[in-house]
Amino acid sequence: MSPALALVLVFLLAAVVLIARAEWASRRRRAFAELRRQPPCRVLSGDENAALAVVRALTGCVHDHQVRVVSGALGNASLFGARAINHADLGEIPVLLPFDAWRHIATDNHAEVVLADGMAVVVRLNGFHIVGAQRRADRAAAVEEAPFEPLVLRPRRHRVHSLAPSEVLGMRMENAAEVRLRRHRPPRWTGLLVALLALGAAAALHDDSPFWLQLLLCSPLLAIAALALWLSRPRRRGPAVPQRVLQVRGRLADFALHPQHPPLWLIGSDRRIELPAEWLGSGHFVSGRCVRLDVRESDGVVLGAGPHWSRVEDHHHYPPSGALWPLAWLGMMLVVLLFGGTSPDLISDAGAARADAWRLWWLLALAITLWQPIGFLRRTRHALRRTARYTAALANRPPPAAH
Repeated sequence: MSPALALVLVFLLAAVVLIARAEWASRRRRAFAELRRQPPCRVLSGDENAALAVVRALTGCVHDHQVRVVSGALGNASLFGARAINHADLGEIPVLLPFDAWRHIATDNHAEVVLADGMAVVVRLNGFHIVGAQRRADRAAAVEEAPFEPLVLRPRRHRVHSLAPSEVLGMRMENAAEVRLRRHRPPRWTGLLVALLALGAAAALHDDSPFWLQLLLCSPLLAIAALALWLSRPRRRGPAVPQRVLQVRGRLADFALHPQHPPLWLIGSDRRIELPAEWLGSGHFVSGRCVRLDVRESDGVVLGAGPHWSRVEDHHHYPPSGALWPLAWLGMMLVVLLFGGTSPDLISDAGAARADAWRLWWLLALAITLWQPIGFLRRTRHALRRTARYTAALANRPPPAAH
């Protein structure tokens, strides 16, 4: 088989896979839209809504209060296990199975669900009921079990279901420094240089081959250029206007959805938060401790925990080093030199202009490539010093405020 025919077959196979996946996604969207148009059978009760609080906190999904009925076979049965939340397909509807609902699966299933964004949350499934499952969770969490226990119904060191909901003490807006920390991601100029060198090398790769074959030969350089541009672009997280920051008080709880996954953190039983990794390593933020936090409402990021704990101040005094970026640019430049550095025609002009452009391209490419290991060593040394100073400062801080 010729290489050209092999490439054509690969592209045809990729197109068939993409078309099949698009059709599958379209069927799921249509099935979910039909379920949403279905009239509800009843309204979610207060006990059921309270039992779903942990599901809302762990997944971040916001569901309605209209209960609908769906029936059919459940797929992805091999993925079910002792986890707090399982995912499955009921017919063609993606559903969340909270607590031990997966144990009640039958060949033909009858479920009552509430709808969230693109998925359904099971309230009843055959003999399963969300309220009874929460009560079983409370009873199971009260019993001391072996150290390696299924983490399906309680966190590792604290009972989420027995926690009180978090208490909102007040609200403020982000200050200018917090908005700048969230949105300020300056462009990375090295990435722009890598992209320009890759595009220049791709433009020089021309011969008498067909256009599609030339494009295929240039595809590694074009991919590197696109990746470098994407990585070097300025990043903006969220809108430019200040976001709401809630002053929340409650007990911390770490909850593992799966033994192999890092735990999620909640304050109270109803609010998921994101604590800085360095703060967690200090030993001051432990499950069961009552704290008062400044939490950005839109994404749950913790901005402060009393007078001595401020994400903005920590970023100002201990800025991240970005030690891994030189390794990324080094890998891209090696690909550029491998696929584009052997071309004798950097530009299409003849004579001295071509030679000068070739020498300039090589000098710039070698300079950028050789500088990256030096930059990696410098940034690594800075990262080690920064980590040592930051760790010592965190250890000397008082515990986070509780009132």
